[in-house]
Amino acid sequence: MSIRLIIISLVLASVLSTASGQEAEKGVINLSQSDLAQSIIPLDGEWEFYWNELLTPEELDNRFEKDFYTFPKPWNDGVSANGIPLSHMGYATYRLKVILPHEFVPSIFIKHFYSAYSLHCNGILIAQNGKVGESESEYQPSWVPTTIPLDLHADTLFLDLQISNFNHKTGGSRESILIGGKTEITSDFNLTLGYDLLLAGSLIMVGLFFLGLFFFGSKDKFVLYFSLFCLTFSYRVVAADDYALHILYPDVNWYAAIKMEYLSLFLPMLFFSLYTQSLFPQDAKYKLLYGFALVSGLFSMAVLLTPPVIFTHFVVAYLILLLLGIIWTGFIYISAFRNNRQGAQYALLSSGVVLITFLYKLADYVGIIRELEIISFLGYVIFFFFQSLVLFFLFTDSLKQAKEEAEIASKSKSDFLSMMSHEIRTPMNAVIGLTDFLLTDKPKESQIDILNTLKFSARNLLVIINDILDFSKIEARKIEFENKSVNVAGLLSSLHHVFQPAVKSKNLDLIFDIDESIPDNIYCDPTRMSQVLTNLISNAVKFTNIGSITVILEQIKRSGDEVVIKFAVKDTGIGIAPEHLKEIFNSFTQASTSTTREFGGTGLGLTITKRLLELQGVDLFVESSLGKGSHFYFVQIFKAGENENQPKTSKEKSEEMDSSQINLKGKIMVVEDNAINVMVVNKFLKKWGIEVAVAKNGIEAIETYQADPEIILILMDLQMPEMGGYEATEKLREMGVTIPIIALTASALMEDQERIKQAGMDDFITKPFDPTNLREKIVKYTQHPL
Repeated sequence: MSIRLIIISLVLASVLSTASGQEAEKGVINLSQSDLAQSIIPLDGEWEFYWNELLTPEELDNRFEKDFYTFPKPWNDGVSANGIPLSHMGYATYRLKVILPHEFVPSIFIKHFYSAYSLHCNGILIAQNGKVGESESEYQPSWVPTTIPLDLHADTLFLDLQISNFNHKTGGSRESILIGGKTEITSDFNLTLGYDLLLAGSLIMVGLFFLGLFFFGSKDKFVLYFSLFCLTFSYRVVAADDYALHILYPDVNWYAAIKMEYLSLFLPMLFFSLYTQSLFPQDAKYKLLYGFALVSGLFSMAVLLTPPVIFTHFVVAYLILLLLGIIWTGFIYISAFRNNRQGAQYALLSSGVVLITFLYKLADYVGIIRELEIISFLGYVIFFFFQSLVLFFLFTDSLKQAKEEAEIASKSKSDFLSMMSHEIRTPMNAVIGLTDFLLTDKPKESQIDILNTLKFSARNLLVIINDILDFSKIEARKIEFENKSVNVAGLLSSLHHVFQPAVKSKNLDLIFDIDESIPDNIYCDPTRMSQVLTNLISNAVKFTNIGSITVILEQIKRSGDEVVIKFAVKDTGIGIAPEHLKEIFNSFTQASTSTTREFGGTGLGLTITKRLLELQGVDLFVESSLGKGSHFYFVQIFKAGENENQPKTSKEKSEEMDSSQINLKGKIMVVEDNAINVMVVNKFLKKWGIEVAVAKNGIEAIETYQADPEIILILMDLQMPEMGGYEATEKLREMGVTIPIIALTASALMEDQERIKQAGMDDFITKPFDPTNLREKIVKYTQHPL
């Protein structure tokens, strides 16, 4: 099925779902025969309406002369049923009588109204945003979408809604009030929030990726413009329409928020205009996009310099210009396609997708249809995917032309990967570190699931980034493998701990079946072995909705100190059609396009797994059939490792980390220029009863160590201003300093790990750090046994 047909089908579904809703008549809507437990219904239609009056429920009960007005519908140039002319500035009271199915307790969802409201149900105030009033001095605007469970056991609801507006060019209502079962309303609310956060997070990652590529690789301006477009548009995703940012931060200042919202409309289009103009300059010969960029810049200045009541008038005119700009961009891409420009076919496809998405959003904006979040989400994702492909092919062409500069290009790539690893892992260190700390800081029961979800999502982002970095290293054949004794049970216990939240959330069984004849320890690369098994288990969890995932380790043969082990991961998931079995190991490939849409993923996990095994001389096999699950397996030869004490499981380590302190006879110095990372490390060290000294760079580290004889261990960042961690360590060792120095670094590259050892550091911890790992390293190098 083509992308266009998918989008058209979803649009039709959206129209039909909107058209099937019941309408209120003369202030009454009868839902007594509706299945509200399984559906969500907009409370649209003819509401009682009283212009320039803020009436209480008691006053409405005694009101005999009634007026009516369509809901939702802005006041702008409107006329009530009794012929009263309305204005965008003013205030009004609405009332709707809702007849419910017998003994049904509903929930309500409200996005926002222009620009403050209060809502009573059966005389009880159940929701309000801002403060309604009869003048600008009496009211306060606010937009925070909210869900409201109604703990009212009544077959009839009287909804009394007061709205005030004195700051926006649109007054009244444009969004429906939705009613339905609590589960349906909450699920719809969370799904919408999830789409927005996922899309915004992805755009930030893409924007940072291309921004880094511009500064550390390609100097083409279109790369910079595209990265700025992604970053500015990512803000709009969470700060407009569904207002996810307002949900997360309900106390955000409305005046500042609306200025940022409108800037996020104009600025992305400014950068996209410059991006398209510089991408195909030969085909954009009339340079009209420079004019559109100028208009976008002027509108942005107007937002900064004028109040909302003025700059909110610009939207309609700008949307018309935007539509014309999209059409003109399409013509540029058609010209580029005809002239066989590199990547033009994908640019052309993206322009078609964004045009359809824009028209769909426009239809929602003017009230023709009710938006389905999945349509907009898919439209944006497909658009950015195709634009990324355009840049990908341009880079490929550029690399072919620069073949003679391969060594310089390789160095730039290595620097870029190191920078990206550092820049992405540094903020993720704060997110994951603080989440770990909060989880150990006696959180409320209601917060535990949220914190676990946040931690799981953050680690999933790291998996995606690591996949991209690993894929690049594998393609360049720069992967190196360690060989050290690893406890098999400990490794599998850690995997079980990692995947337990995911399988629990899907009600699946995760089973580990280990042959007892397998040696306790084997020589292997623990990181790569864990990565291979993680990818296989993650793949199984993703595509299994009912049943179990079974991890099997079977000893095939034992000869002296050599052991042959078969690793298998079986699931009861959706399975793979025979004709697609060979394709699933290709880069960026899944069994079908519908699989990508339903289950997501980069399509790199199995590719990386297969390549990692091939680099070790091992083949990965798969057996599968549709509807019956899949069976991935490989056979590998290992040398039996030295028997060591059974390591503690991840859970035991975590519990021990929470419950005990480390009694050091001295201080630990944290050398780190990022204040947030210092805070994260300090929280754990102080929790363990450790005294901390802090230095912002290598120079301060040397001075602090010389001035403080109590320092017995150093946690050293690598990339810092004035003097980095490598140089600082070398100078300390030249001075005769022998205390342990552990690198606390965001870089995961093998060459960086080698450089850490060469500089004289004793060990390293990768950001985002595992608190348990940090604790173990401290204990190990300060000789305080657990």
